[in-house]
Order: sequence, then C-alpha cells, then structure tokens
Amino acid sequence: MNFTYKLAWIILVLMFLRWAVQLWLDWLNVRHVKAHSGAVPEPFKHLMDEATYKKSVDYTLAKSRLGSVELTYDFILLLLVLLSGVLPRAFDAFAHSFGTSAWAGAAFLFLTMLILSLPGLPFDWYSQFHLEQRFGFNTTTPKLWLIDRLKGLALGVIGLITSLRRLPSHE
Repeated sequence: MNFTYKLAWIILVLMFLRWAVQLWLDWLNVRHVKAHSGAVPEPFKHLMDEATYKKSVDYTLAKSRLGSVELTYDFILLLLVLLSGVLPRAFDAFAHSFGTSAWAGAAFLFLTMLILSLPGLPFDWYSQFHLEQRFGFNTTTPKLWLIDRLKGLALGVIGLITSLRRLPSHE
C-alpha cells in the first residue's frame, strides 16, 4: 500500500473517530441533562422557575437531536465528496479555466467552502425558525437571517482578498 492510500485511510479513520466521539459526547450531555431534569439546580433557583428550567431542558434535548442528525449528515456528505473524486476533477477544470495562481487557488478553495456550506443551510433555517420558534427563543426574521448569511459571505470575500494581497509578488 503506497503512502497516498495510507494517508487516505488515516484521514478516513480520523474523520470517523471525530464523528463517533462527537456523537458520544452529545450522548453524554443528553444523559446528564436528563439525569438532572427533575428540578432546577440549586445555584440557578434564584434565576429561573421550574417552567423555565423545563423549557430549557426540552430545548437542549431537541437541539441535541438535531445536532446529531446534522453532524451525521455533514459526515456523510464530506465522505461522499472526498471519496467520489469530484474535488480533483473540479480543481482540474477550474485550473484549466483560471490557471494555478495563488488567486485562482484561493478562489477555488473559497468556492468549494461556499458550495459545501449550502447543504447545511436547511439545518440552520430549521433550527432558527422551527426549533427556536417552538421554544420561544427566536429573535430574528427570515430577512435578517438571510442578511446575516450574506454578511458572513462578504466578510469571507474581504478576508480572502486581504490575505491574498499580503502574498509576495512573483514577478
């Protein structure tokens, strides 16, 4: 087995371990929350009543279930992208069209991160406008949610351009 295949297996094992450990930690947290859900903990009794505490416990459990589904979805999606060979083919096509300069490489990485973030948007939307709304924690509107996502994208572009301008010139 050559070095590339060994490295690929190491990466796959590490990805799997990260996923499994994160699920295990989430399970431990849920177990702890359920074990202490009967009454408001002593240090918080002056801060919240029983109904508020129960609502926070229910929200934590629901958020954890959604988080586990999202974590698994992201893990499977990343596996598919990495194992399908789509990234090298996309890079070759991108490099053929735009070259292999630092700017082109950075643009490819930025576009790849942007495209890979798109499948997670429904989870963000559901969390904000279903889960948080159900528990009364939602303080935003769909318009503000979209503007926040666009601002994050704009900041990413600004950061990319700023970083690339600091690269030494190879002229």
